[in-house]
Amino acid sequence: MDELKVCNLNAGWNKNQILFNINISIKKGEFICLSGPNGSGKSTLLSIMAGVQTEPVFGNIKESVPISCLNIKQRAKTVSYMQQKEFPTWDYSVKDIVLTGRFPHTNFTGFYSKADFYAAEKAIEQLNVENLANKSILELSGGEFQKARIARAVAQETEFMLLDEPVAGLDFTYQEELLSLLKSIAKEKNTGILISIHDINTAARFAQKIALLPKFKPCLYGTPEQIMTKENLCAAYNANIEICTHPVYKTPLAVF
Repeated sequence: MDELKVCNLNAGWNKNQILFNINISIKKGEFICLSGPNGSGKSTLLSIMAGVQTEPVFGNIKESVPISCLNIKQRAKTVSYMQQKEFPTWDYSVKDIVLTGRFPHTNFTGFYSKADFYAAEKAIEQLNVENLANKSILELSGGEFQKARIARAVAQETEFMLLDEPVAGLDFTYQEELLSLLKSIAKEKNTGILISIHDINTAARFAQKIALLPKFKPCLYGTPEQIMTKENLCAAYNANIEICTHPVYKTPLAVF
């Protein structure tokens, strides 16, 4: 499956439509950022793409077949999904919680193989949380728990990753490090990665494409240069915004 497509998607909650005629596609190897104002439906879109929210939805999420046609285990081998919020209740260690990302790859016994343990260890190393591996998730700070969750998604080794605000709660230095890591994972492992992020200027620096989701309007999808225009951003954020070029990174820069 080389592409994850959203085709003519409309969706909502409690009879209130949130998503309007969404059409985007994620190819394997691409790193894409989903941005937009609060309440525009970013989390809803990601949960639908992951197959978590199924109703009321009109349109299709497609790989080689609609994602709704895959069973839970098939879907979990294809798409890893990290929701925006998760509240730990069980006293697992970080290495145990990361290892749960390998469950879709287990056989009918549910036992983990050497390959599963290796994948979990590699993800812990990639996310630079070796010092937390034996620590209880109940003792972690918010930022540390976020890192453990991302490591779990990486360990899952899927064709596509959907991460809802993965850098929320992380300090600036680690945000930069994590976004660079995710972009390199997309390229090196040929994984299509879509993340939601509030800072559209950061999105422009790292993403190959941006999906800009205004409230109650179709999604705008293209390169940072195509999406970050004064007209697009003023309409999406209902604010007076100027666009210039970042003096260091030479990417579009929105000045609010």
